[in-house]
Amino acid sequence: MLNLISTPIGNLNDISLRAIDVLNKADYIYAEDTRNTNKLLKFIKVDKKCRMLHEHNESEATKQIVDLLINKEIQIAVVSDAGTPSISDPGYHLVQECILNNIKFTLIPGPSSVINALVLSGLPTSSFSFLGFIPRKSKQKTDFFHSLKHEKNTMIFFESAKRLQDTLEHMGESFPSSAKISICRELTKIHEEVVRGDIALLLKMVKNNELTLKGEFVVVLEGRSTEKLSLVMDKKIKEGFLNKLAAKDAAKLISLITKENKRDVYKQLLDE
Repeated sequence: MLNLISTPIGNLNDISLRAIDVLNKADYIYAEDTRNTNKLLKFIKVDKKCRMLHEHNESEATKQIVDLLINKEIQIAVVSDAGTPSISDPGYHLVQECILNNIKFTLIPGPSSVINALVLSGLPTSSFSFLGFIPRKSKQKTDFFHSLKHEKNTMIFFESAKRLQDTLEHMGESFPSSAKISICRELTKIHEEVVRGDIALLLKMVKNNELTLKGEFVVVLEGRSTEKLSLVMDKKIKEGFLNKLAAKDAAKLISLITKENKRDVYKQLLDE
């Protein structure tokens, strides 16, 4: 039996009683980083050694686990550094192999930075899209956010401290600068922090060193369905302005008349 175990995302006290019981009974424990998992095992007083299952040995370790489960009646536990295996962590390939080989597996649920951030953001929780880690390269990041311009669900991303400013700048190019956003840092830990505002405000805070760029970040962005636009231009109005003026000049003129944000008007003019 394979047991995928969700582990604490920061506060070790969040480990569940069921997870402790399964780890105690496991014949083998596979971990993303044995050093981190050893700290958890020591905390819950489970004296067992770990084997490694990470992105660099996933194929080899998966074959090893499948062979053990096929040939023996044993209990294997797989844990990530924090959170749930296969959610932006190794484990998906292993699950697929278990399905192919008719091997029984289950998940012992636990803390989730995705759900924590969603609730703490104050943004709509009725429907949401988790999109994992944001691309690193500029062109990929631009294309990524452009593809989400019409996303109606609340969006949740993982991002690193060193790339946060660049990410907010790219967001500002694809979404209205007034779009609501929440940045959640060090969830469940002693320095947990949640900052809420809009893209323009939070970008300004980052540039002014008003936001601590340390630790792990989850970014939550409102979907387009929640936007309350006071200015709506149909296709004929857009064509009327763009036939006479460059998009930049048209945006400036409309902004002066309507008092709407010039950048948001410009995006709406070019939005198909």
